[in-house]
Amino acid sequence: MKNIVIIPIIIFITYLAQIFLPWWIVAIVCFLVCCFANLSKFVAFASSLLAIFVLWYVKAWMSDGNFDGPMSILLGNVMGGISSGAVLFLTAIVGSIVGGLSGLLGAWSRLLFSKK
Repeated sequence: MKNIVIIPIIIFITYLAQIFLPWWIVAIVCFLVCCFANLSKFVAFASSLLAIFVLWYVKAWMSDGNFDGPMSILLGNVMGGISSGAVLFLTAIVGSIVGGLSGLLGAWSRLLFSKK
């Protein structure tokens, strides 16, 4: 049950932090949440990866609709004619890899400093 609760916690804290701070705050939030939550390595990586993927995909999709024309179509044309869905997917993948690896690092750090 604790593993399911971690995903909304990461989403909520990261969303609030990204309002005021740069994009790389994702790494710090995932690291701290996974370090203090005492998760296994796989759960820390998977929950951070999934949480940031969902957050960044939804944020990119919502912000794409705020422009006069869909920005993802323009970016897709710049990147060689890929579809707008692929642009949103690539955006989410970049953030989720950063989040997943920092969550894994948080779990490893917890194991490193814990007493056996």
